Amino acid sequence: MDRVGSDAEPAPATAYSYIRLSSKRQSNTDQKKAYRDGLRRQLALRDEYLADNPHLTLDTKFSLQDIGVSAYTMANIAKGGDGKLALFQQAVDEGRIAKGSYLLVENLDRITRASVPIAQHMLLSLVNAGIVVVSISDKMTYRQAPDDPASQAAFIVSVMTLMRAHEESKLKSNRLKATWEEKRKNIGTRKLTARIPGWLHVVNGVIEVHQERGAVVVQIMELLADGWGRDRIARHLNANDVECWGHGRSWHGGTVQKITDNRALLGEFQPHKLEQKERRGILVAKRVPVGDPIPDYFPRVISDELWDLARLVANAKRLGRAANAGGRQGTRVTNLFGMVATCAVCMKPMNYRDRGPRSTPVLRCSSERAGTCTNTFRIPYHDTEAAILLWLVKLDLTGGATGELGRHEEALRTKVAERDELQSRGEAIVREFGAGGRFAKAPLAEIDAAMTTCEAAIAELKGKITALRLDGGCDERAAAIDRLTDLRRREAPDEEVFAARMRIRQIIRDTFENMWCYPDGNIEIFTIDGGFHAFRDGYWWNEAERIWVPSVGAMTGIPNRGTKAEMARRAEWLEQAYRDAPRIKLRTGEPL
Repeated sequence: MDRVGSDAEPAPATAYSYIRLSSKRQSNTDQKKAYRDGLRRQLALRDEYLADNPHLTLDTKFSLQDIGVSAYTMANIAKGGDGKLALFQQAVDEGRIAKGSYLLVENLDRITRASVPIAQHMLLSLVNAGIVVVSISDKMTYRQAPDDPASQAAFIVSVMTLMRAHEESKLKSNRLKATWEEKRKNIGTRKLTARIPGWLHVVNGVIEVHQERGAVVVQIMELLADGWGRDRIARHLNANDVECWGHGRSWHGGTVQKITDNRALLGEFQPHKLEQKERRGILVAKRVPVGDPIPDYFPRVISDELWDLARLVANAKRLGRAANAGGRQGTRVTNLFGMVATCAVCMKPMNYRDRGPRSTPVLRCSSERAGTCTNTFRIPYHDTEAAILLWLVKLDLTGGATGELGRHEEALRTKVAERDELQSRGEAIVREFGAGGRFAKAPLAEIDAAMTTCEAAIAELKGKITALRLDGGCDERAAAIDRLTDLRRREAPDEEVFAARMRIRQIIRDTFENMWCYPDGNIEIFTIDGGFHAFRDGYWWNEAERIWVPSVGAMTGIPNRGTKAEMARRAEWLEQAYRDAPRIKLRTGEPL
């Protein structure tokens, strides 16, 4: 029985049992696996101690179990955290735990494996508050008993016990780090880890692309490149009963993003290591990259071109430059020119406005609606869309693409050099002051922000270069618009029409640099090959034939939507245009 310095029966007291397991798998009661015996063992020791000390009554209201919580990282004792021992300490400090109560633990390393000063302070704070701490396995009791030599000697033993526990955890951590360092050194001859992305599998010892999952990955990246948001992609996959691999039972935007942002799709592998930093009293492990990515480590799933196009769209959404970047996409794509059509007076977006079946949908300056812009012209939407799509089918970028490619490639080289310089500066600061030093934090934060901006510009330039190379001719544009025409003729389901219009909208964003809308109704579109083209009231100017081409009968099959008065105004404008200026005089390319 628990007696210190006296043969008298101890006074009745409440006992609190603290159970801690560093891994959740140790809570399994399967006795065939020793490492899963932690919970049963601690409970058995506690019950045995209570049987030998009948003056103790076990408290069953205050649950003190930290399962899957590390004592080395101090997650169980950090103030303000979720650790049950921290909550017990708080209850003691607030006087909600009576003095003379017992705290039963298997061993002191269940309380903490922190460094000795922190661990000893934790133990003494409980004892000085009147709590009796019992380490059951070694039969040591820690209490306030200044006149008892045995009790005082116990605290000397506690220092050695806590030191051993900390050193054991530290040694394990260092050994694990050394093991991974050695693995990283031999990565050229041996795979670093057996874990592989979910779209791969091992066949006869060789990593290969899983046929079904690989096709799903390609589909996801193609939809992202077409302008689909990740949440919509997830809903599309769920609606079509596409199996989700991993732990999830269905697709979510987050699971889609883990795929779309993973350069393992290109066969790359980026080694990482764990760095522990204290945050709110807890050592938090964070994965940080180590060295350069290793090419051709995994089998490639997608092409560089598809990756670049998808990243161009993804970065635009992340930086808020894509339409509805922060919210859910609707079920229809009414405006193909969203985030492209811009007022030439105030440089604000032109909004799509439709007041119902008896009205004509128009593009209207968003600032003019608020009374802060003088551009009052209402651009007839459907006729303008039909004219632009008819022109887009015929547009050939190959003539001017070489010069534009050179400009983008030079800008890309500049940005890559800028990123590498920022990287070198950051590494120099870390070598000099360390990542966490007070002299390093501010400049490293600035460098990190600058690198984020630089990397976004690199992704955007790569996407534009890829779009120029792949979309220089008009084959893809013609195929996309032909598909939309066919879907309309067949009155296809809304989802198919939505996908086709999403693809065309993304082609427009990839092809257009600007789309200026002037207060006289003129529209000028500047394309990524450096050219610019004129439109007005559903007509487009064909420079080769030097005529205004009407949208009536355009490939999209949309009939002319103008009223009689509107059509009369257009006829008057067109007659005047041919009478006064047989050929159009394009503007300088600058907004008003």
